[in-house]
Amino acid sequence: MAIVKSKNIPQTYLFTEDDLPLFEYNQIFSVSSIWLEKGLDKSIATFDLYVRDLPEHRNFLLFGGLEEILIGLSKWKYPKDQVSDLLGAKLITPKFSDYLKNFKFTGDVWAMPEGTAFFAGESAIRITASIIEANLITMFLINALTSNTIFMSKAIRCVLAAKPKNCNGIYGVRAHSFESSMKSARNSYLAGTKAIASPSFYRKYHLPIPEGLTIAYHAFIKSFPTELEAMRAASEIFGGGIMLMVDTYDFKQGLKNAIIIAKELEARGKQLKGIVIDSGDLAALAKYSRKVLDKAGCQYVKITLASNLDEYKITELRKKKAPADAFLVVTEGVTSSDDPKLEVVYKMAQLQQGRQIKPTAKFAPWKLSFPGVKQVYRISRNGKF
Repeated sequence: MAIVKSKNIPQTYLFTEDDLPLFEYNQIFSVSSIWLEKGLDKSIATFDLYVRDLPEHRNFLLFGGLEEILIGLSKWKYPKDQVSDLLGAKLITPKFSDYLKNFKFTGDVWAMPEGTAFFAGESAIRITASIIEANLITMFLINALTSNTIFMSKAIRCVLAAKPKNCNGIYGVRAHSFESSMKSARNSYLAGTKAIASPSFYRKYHLPIPEGLTIAYHAFIKSFPTELEAMRAASEIFGGGIMLMVDTYDFKQGLKNAIIIAKELEARGKQLKGIVIDSGDLAALAKYSRKVLDKAGCQYVKITLASNLDEYKITELRKKKAPADAFLVVTEGVTSSDDPKLEVVYKMAQLQQGRQIKPTAKFAPWKLSFPGVKQVYRISRNGKF
């Protein structure tokens, strides 16, 4: 197969830091040029970054994205070739091109601690900077808050539904992009989920990769002549630190095979870590498994349930008293399928020109914004915010 080389094909389809400064609305650059040409570049603006309305299926949110925002702002710059592209497209003026070449964010960032519960209308982040600086980071702020908050807010719901049992994941498979997969993993970890599947996540954040492998999944099982041979191979190589999927073929036989492996491991002074069930009537199969495992003297073998789980399904499984030790959340978590969007807005609240301070607001019906520099206070009554 011939490899086609073209300057129109990007080196990578992954989003990089080089893409970030130009990942903006066209008018952001044009408006900033006008402000500079008209001498408004010394005006100090205060913007609020907040969620206009809570999504239909959320009664609270967890604030995510502060680390990404602070690191992004500290590195923000416009290389000469980017400035040339903007100038060539007539999106900026020559004077503003010189401004961009020397750009550095010098404003103030006030924010809630990452992971804070918050609600609609509350300023999660407040930016005070020259009006141009505050303007150039519009889409970056909106997108960073949107993605991270969606992921963390979904994850905490799954964690709360699973308590006191573990919520495992949220894994990156079936994510909308590699970047969203990594963001989902990070925010899920902060929200309290366990056993993130990707080693790259732990390396990225300098965390120890947890021991224990879910090695006997369906493709592995099917690669051997029999299910028992596959399970035995896994136990021979990795001892008891494995989770065995027992529903590749016949569930009851798969469970029997897992017990055979558990007994073989016991003879070697080891214990099987657990089994995974990811199809069928999970509550009924978990109850059956726990009964059979206990009868065989394998009370130590843990049961993990999977199969497109989310907070709603986990709650139902808990109501049915499914004897699960952990719940695995994958697709529903990484896509936030019940509420995949968030109405994040970035609105100017105050403009200072010299000694003159002018509160600013938007008065359009249904999209009102409140003027002035604000602070968020949390009032708790009878255990409720």
